[in-house]
Amino acid sequence: MSQYENAQYKPYPHMNTKRPILTWVVIAINVLLYVVMAVASLVFKIDSDILLILFGAKVNEFIDIGQVWRLLTCTFLHVGIAHLLCNCYAIFVYGPLVERLYGRARFVIIYLISGIAGSVLSYSFSTAPSVGASGAIFGLIGCMFYFREQHPELFSMVFGKRLFVVLGINLLIGLIQPGIDIYGHIGGFLGGFMASWITGLYKENVKPSKRGYVVLLLILLLTGCVALGKFLGI
Repeated sequence: MSQYENAQYKPYPHMNTKRPILTWVVIAINVLLYVVMAVASLVFKIDSDILLILFGAKVNEFIDIGQVWRLLTCTFLHVGIAHLLCNCYAIFVYGPLVERLYGRARFVIIYLISGIAGSVLSYSFSTAPSVGASGAIFGLIGCMFYFREQHPELFSMVFGKRLFVVLGINLLIGLIQPGIDIYGHIGGFLGGFMASWITGLYKENVKPSKRGYVVLLLILLLTGCVALGKFLGI
């Protein structure tokens, strides 16, 4: 049980009380792919960078020729054990919370949209190949701000300013640390925030018109980012 799954959430009556098994499924997929790649590298003597490309890393040149599935597959791949462990720990911390506040199906939607949105912004504004779950993780943080819009007092009681501090520190690290895909982080955060407006919280009924507007806005935003990136020659 993560540090956030405690008695502080009891005042919120609409939590999903089922075990957050999908969080563990996501972690298992990340670990399994890493193990498969590690074994393949040892058995077939294939360079890890080549394996990342073969398994679906975000490589702009391949996406340009139609391999758009890389925008999703790259979110389940990792460079090195430290990268994998850090991201899996972050999923372990935030995943159960999101799964309880939003429910299993909504958790999957938010996670996938966040990961893809992060990849799209990275594709739009960065030519460097990239992999990792950080965009989806930032989306899990982003959807917490929808919860803040709906339940500001409870959000303040549970999180205080901690979530803002965590977000700020991670964005700052992304700006100053070489090799970190800051565009993926920003895109993931925005994707998670907007996805939560589409799904709503657990058992929340979102008006179809509202859901449609947000879906359209998200599509226009991501399409606009791609167009801007191409206009800038990235």
